[in-house]
Parts: sequence; C-alpha cells; structure tokens
Amino acid sequence: MTQVECKNCRHFRQAPYEAPRTGCWHPDNMLVTQKDAYLDEQQAPGNHIKINLRHNCAEFEARAPRPSLLQRILSMGA
Repeated sequence: MTQVECKNCRHFRQAPYEAPRTGCWHPDNMLVTQKDAYLDEQQAPGNHIKINLRHNCAEFEARAPRPSLLQRILSMGA
C-alpha cells in the first residue's frame, strides 16, 4: 500500500483559510456534523494525525490538480 499525506487529500482542510479548524472533513471521520448550513461553525473535524498515523488512510482521495496560470487568467476574463 502506498503511503499518503494528509496535505494531499481533498478532505483535509487547514485553518484559518480553508476551515475554522484543521483536520479531516470526511463525513465518516468528523466528530460532530450538522445538517443545516447555518450551523457549520459547530462542526468538528476528525483528528487527521490519529486517522493517518501509519500513512495508510482508507478515505484518502487526491486533490484535483490546480489549473495552470493561463487557465486561471482566462477563466477570470470569461
């Protein structure tokens, strides 16, 4: 099995820019989830260090590749 890093997973979000708390935001790993959007601040992510302790997380999904600079510039003009 290949070793994976939490930083490369699409469920990993890091505070303060991507989420209020750093952790694994996969629905199965979250400690507290809320149904309503206005309660998002009360959600608690799972501890990514404990989940991926041996670098073999079962819920790992690679992040989408970032578009090139030219593609980002062209998408702003459209």
